[in-house]
Amino acid sequence: MVLFRNLMAFAAALAGATTSSNDVNNNPHQITSLPNYNDAKPINFDQYAGHIPLPSNSQKMFYWLVESESNPSTDPLVLWLNGGPGCSSLGGFFTELGPFVVQSDLSVKRNPYAWNRKANMVFLESPAGVGFSQPVLNDTDYNDNFTTDRAYEFLVEFYAKYPRYKNREFYITGESYAGIYIPYLASKLVQTPIAEVNFTGFAIGNPFTDQVADGNSNMDYYYSHGLISIESHNAIKANCASPDFSRNLSTACQTALEDAKLSAHTDALNPYYLYGDICLLQNGQAKALPNYNIRPNTHRGVIGPCQDQFTESYLRLEAVQTAIHVENGGAIAWTDCADIPYISSPSSLQKYPVILNAGLKGLIYSGDADSVVNFIGTQRWITSEGLKLPVQDKWKAWFGPDKQLAGYTERYTNLTFTTIKGAGHMVPATRPLHALYLFECFVYGQVACDSFAYPKDALEYLSGADLTAPVTSSTSQANLVYLWWALGGVAVVVVGLLGWRYVAHPENPKGNRQVY
Repeated sequence: MVLFRNLMAFAAALAGATTSSNDVNNNPHQITSLPNYNDAKPINFDQYAGHIPLPSNSQKMFYWLVESESNPSTDPLVLWLNGGPGCSSLGGFFTELGPFVVQSDLSVKRNPYAWNRKANMVFLESPAGVGFSQPVLNDTDYNDNFTTDRAYEFLVEFYAKYPRYKNREFYITGESYAGIYIPYLASKLVQTPIAEVNFTGFAIGNPFTDQVADGNSNMDYYYSHGLISIESHNAIKANCASPDFSRNLSTACQTALEDAKLSAHTDALNPYYLYGDICLLQNGQAKALPNYNIRPNTHRGVIGPCQDQFTESYLRLEAVQTAIHVENGGAIAWTDCADIPYISSPSSLQKYPVILNAGLKGLIYSGDADSVVNFIGTQRWITSEGLKLPVQDKWKAWFGPDKQLAGYTERYTNLTFTTIKGAGHMVPATRPLHALYLFECFVYGQVACDSFAYPKDALEYLSGADLTAPVTSSTSQANLVYLWWALGGVAVVVVGLLGWRYVAHPENPKGNRQVY
């Protein structure tokens, strides 16, 4: 009887495995090779990309799915959305949290801090008109309700194409204008669930959420970070006293703001990462620079300030578009952020009551070196100027796996707010280790925090910044070479001194002690 039960269980498991593999075998969207991939580490996960047509209007949504490096058959599914509106999630893929980074010669290396380490990540270019998602149909339709409905429809079609992800935990993540996208989409998923989609939680980085709370905080942030003088700040407080001044500027207020920005020399500043450099490529090489579509240098990362330009050039290669199944491959001049017609919503706060009462896990995180959507405004809309959520766990520091203070966190009712020290608007680009740690702890809980392992940085170990990191093999070899050179130098000095003593003092060949 036991044997019979075991055989039946095995047969059921085999049938399940066969069913779940049906959407893998002969999938025309599977990426079999990635042009210019040049990394010692082989690609150890499956990936899929292509267009999914929407039944409602035949728009074709482009996605790129990278499976988990750990347990792809059981790990959760995570959707990533960049903001804009109009910016491609492939920007986030190649310059922040995806598994690949484009180099200046357009070769492709691995990102050691990729979020698909323990999650199946799908990057969606949304809405149509962004990146490879095409076409734009009716300009007047483009608003956040339209984007929500099309993203929702995409999920229905995606799960039909990949049924193996049904009933697994599903998270929505993103940044910037995804502070509008995600609450809108999350609210729709809560109110109109998709069958067998186990919507579990959401995480949004530096989220634009409320035009008033976010907009009114900008000059407070500038002043607190030494970008404007106390005189400029006082002038702004005196002339921009209206609670809604960011949307209804008086002449005096506008003058005060313009004077402050002029004194801050903002045209030479990277507002998305105050402590980072700007890309100095010129003209056609830096087409996105006027929109500040740049990425800063990283802390333990491999992403530099001109990464957007390298990514754009790479994704315009015909071989790349063919490899990732772009229809009409080679004919699309991909750009990180498209100038699409769009009517933006002033706030997504009205969506939060439904979301927060649905039992979801919620995380709002802010890189504290971002002046565009800064942490001051975010704290205000969570508390006094928006949701007015009560504090459950008071403000406290949190530490990364490298034992460095990584930022601060405070837990409210059904929502956690966390800052990342030294990170910019694109947190995974500027603090990749702490971003990955925060993400995995959020998804998997304390057990993930306790067992977190990460690529060791030998230079930081040798400098004392990370005492948890062992010296790598390459560093050990280098240190061994230095050691032999040092020992050789010491030997030469000793032999030289002994020779000098024998020559200078032949009467004392045994080296008896002399008083000099």
